[in-house]
Amino acid sequence: MDDERRVIVIGSGPSGAMAAHTLVQQGIPVTLLESGQGFPAGWLVRAMGRNVYRSRPEVVDPQRHVASADPNAQWPHALMPGGMSNHWTGAVPRFSPEDFCEGERLHERYRWPLSYEDLVPYYRQVERLLAVTADPRDVPNLPASLVAHKRRLPSQWQEIARHAESVGHGLIPIPLADGSPWMIRRTGTAFNSFTGIIASLRRSPHFHLRLGAHAVRLEWSGEKKKVRDVIYVDRATGSLNRLNAAAVVVAAGPLASTKLLLDSACNDFPGGLGDTEGLLGRYLHDHLSRWWVFESETPLPRLGHAAYLTRAPYRESAPLLAASCTIGHCSHAAREKVLALTPLKTRTFGVITFGTMVPDAANLVRLDRASKDEFGFPKLDVHICHNDQELQTVTAAGERFLSILEAAGYRCTIRESVQKEPGASVHYGGTVRMHASPKYGMLNAWNRLHAVDNVVVADASCFTTGAEKNPTPTVMALAARASHRLAEDLKAS
Repeated sequence: MDDERRVIVIGSGPSGAMAAHTLVQQGIPVTLLESGQGFPAGWLVRAMGRNVYRSRPEVVDPQRHVASADPNAQWPHALMPGGMSNHWTGAVPRFSPEDFCEGERLHERYRWPLSYEDLVPYYRQVERLLAVTADPRDVPNLPASLVAHKRRLPSQWQEIARHAESVGHGLIPIPLADGSPWMIRRTGTAFNSFTGIIASLRRSPHFHLRLGAHAVRLEWSGEKKKVRDVIYVDRATGSLNRLNAAAVVVAAGPLASTKLLLDSACNDFPGGLGDTEGLLGRYLHDHLSRWWVFESETPLPRLGHAAYLTRAPYRESAPLLAASCTIGHCSHAAREKVLALTPLKTRTFGVITFGTMVPDAANLVRLDRASKDEFGFPKLDVHICHNDQELQTVTAAGERFLSILEAAGYRCTIRESVQKEPGASVHYGGTVRMHASPKYGMLNAWNRLHAVDNVVVADASCFTTGAEKNPTPTVMALAARASHRLAEDLKAS
């Protein structure tokens, strides 16, 4: 490998995989460090465009952290190649243009340093890899994806969708990375970032993979004003290793990436690598998630492909507070999957509602020096809680959905409802946020640390604000954009 241009990518989840893919395509040598060693067991069987059988490992929260605000706050992770894409539902809605600018109504600290239009070509690049199944139309508050497999709602649901649109909502099949309508896979998911992207990179002479390589520190050179080395532990041998790099892409996940920067504190950056304004770890945000079941007095067609009710119109909502509803089976039992292939209707549906938080500096992650992780570094304190306004936004979204159903002629009642704890959605973000000004963000518009130009942070920790949509396609698009620019700069130097 040409060490003069070698980029080390940390993490093989969707953002790390997309960064490695983009760099290798541009002829840049890449070494990818993945902390996980073993591959998960799982199965996915798709027939007639529906997932009729799926088994995958459970998401685990091994208490590798401290929770000092809400004691139930989780930090789920997947220590395996592909990261959390081994557990992913495959939801891939794009952010809307307004999602990048609506925070300006509150304060300039909530202004993203890029626009939706800046990401469009990279969304399309990502969607080609994902093979998206969706309705190929724009609907209120949700731009259309580049669709490989078209899907429409059943006719009765299309009538409900017309009522939803009359009050400013979209109701469509949720965009999913579901792949071919007929499929048998051992991954448990239709798209896994390791098998879907990284496996093909292993044929390239520009790519090298190291499994069981847990990055513990980025080493800053005060003389060169760059990070020159990545220090990692080889899980198989326990040895400490050093790799030299021209640049580093940190994509270990929103909390793990932040912890790595905190653990990389040095004389020039005592608060953590690149932290000049005390921002590292702050503005943590999450998706509030509520699972609930409703029962309709009149039967409706089962939804083999989940439906998605978009957020309320921006003009009617408080800034940065919104929620969406995903509607599907009330049970994951195989019987429900099989019945979805038939014309038999049902009265009972399950809904997951995702709501946003206004990023607040008081919600944060920080090192807890009273406890140690498995490598002898301080554990991470995940300090976050949901407030009443955020909880009410989620409740109101459910009520609005029921009012749309009633307007369409379907009276419904809520049968059960469970509010999930922080972290349950696995959608943390914002702890190494982007902003044009170092006063409000640690990263510039190209995902590079303002103070450390050869370090890219490419996962959801970069989000300036959150949207009510699944973050994965936006994370991947940002990683592709940042890595494309990084490759150009390395080739020009």
